Amino acid sequence: MRLILLALPVVLAQFNVPYYEFAPEDELLFVQVAWRHGDRAPTMTYPTDQHQENIWPNGWGELTPLGMRQQYALGRVLRARYMNETNPFLNPRYFAKQVYIRSTDVNRTLISAYANTAGMFSGGEKGTDYPTYGRWPTNWTPVPVHTIDVDTDHVGNIFAPCKRAEELDEQLRNSKPFKKLEADNEDFLQYIKEKTGMEVDLRNIYLINDVHHIEMIYNLSQPAWLTDEVSAKLRNLTLKANEYTYGIGKPYVPELIRLRGGNILKSIVNNMQQKVRCQLKANKGPECAWLGDLKYYAYSAHDTTVAALLTTLGNERQVIRGGLPKYTASVAFELWMLKDGPAVRILYHTAFHHNYHPITHLTHGCPTDSEFCPLKQFVERSQKFMPEDIVLECKKAIAPGFDESILTNRVQP
Repeated sequence: MRLILLALPVVLAQFNVPYYEFAPEDELLFVQVAWRHGDRAPTMTYPTDQHQENIWPNGWGELTPLGMRQQYALGRVLRARYMNETNPFLNPRYFAKQVYIRSTDVNRTLISAYANTAGMFSGGEKGTDYPTYGRWPTNWTPVPVHTIDVDTDHVGNIFAPCKRAEELDEQLRNSKPFKKLEADNEDFLQYIKEKTGMEVDLRNIYLINDVHHIEMIYNLSQPAWLTDEVSAKLRNLTLKANEYTYGIGKPYVPELIRLRGGNILKSIVNNMQQKVRCQLKANKGPECAWLGDLKYYAYSAHDTTVAALLTTLGNERQVIRGGLPKYTASVAFELWMLKDGPAVRILYHTAFHHNYHPITHLTHGCPTDSEFCPLKQFVERSQKFMPEDIVLECKKAIAPGFDESILTNRVQP
């Protein structure tokens, strides 16, 4: 099938990427999408903030009505892309064998998944897909959302307990570049500590930035000390500190990228490889009983999940262009069978109602002049970032003392 992308030739032209001319035999086999939840309340605030938990109807960290609407809008974008065509890729009505939705076990991601699927599968048939009962929500087809315990979810939760990642993180925080960043901002951090009434350092400065950002969205009054200059510095320090969290700054730590973003990459790659194997054997065999018919797999997760996934592609700065992924930002991996064999097209959705645009050409190790990356090439470039066994790798011991060998200059992933 062919997908029509609005203004796609213009987007590709900006990067000197030739627009791909589909052949009649080209076929979309499988789509995987990882998205960030919608707008939420802050997860906490500082003691001196006049806006405490009572102003947020559902409490700290919960999805807001705005967030539900944002995810519904993303669902409509996905519906337009994969269903509203003469020959739709997905059944316009929910068909269980085609669709699998996975979420982290967190309220805001679970509800985001429900809101998203409400928008995506709004073409149900009364009496078949949902009851004829008069009080039933209009056109709502319930879609199951699957989850596992957050502490064992190394796919969706990049901070699931992992001793090795925690030790690498600690070593980074003791590195000379990080210590210098702390020293250079000591006065500012002390100022924030005094004004907020809480202990603040580079490890948790993002919390103050997050509260400020969300309160500004809702036009909540800000204290006199939180000037535009202070706001800008909070944002910039958060960005710099986040580079250490993901192992993408100076120093660059590929192992931390592997431990935090590698497992969702592995899930995506494994699904694509198995899908191709099933395609080649006409979906025969027990291993194809589920994946053979599956066409769409979604991960409802967090900004940290999407960001960590992008770090494994090596293109996070070019894709996000400052900061973490916005609400409902998502990465889509389309598996195609082209005339030259299976290939991957990677796309990014910036936020809300925006259309997806290709980022394959920005993915290190893939062709820079094409919106497709041969599957074999994509697997090979991804191999170093995919854990063999995340549980075992998380148990790997680090020698006592600071290990300079973990620090490298940035190289192409």
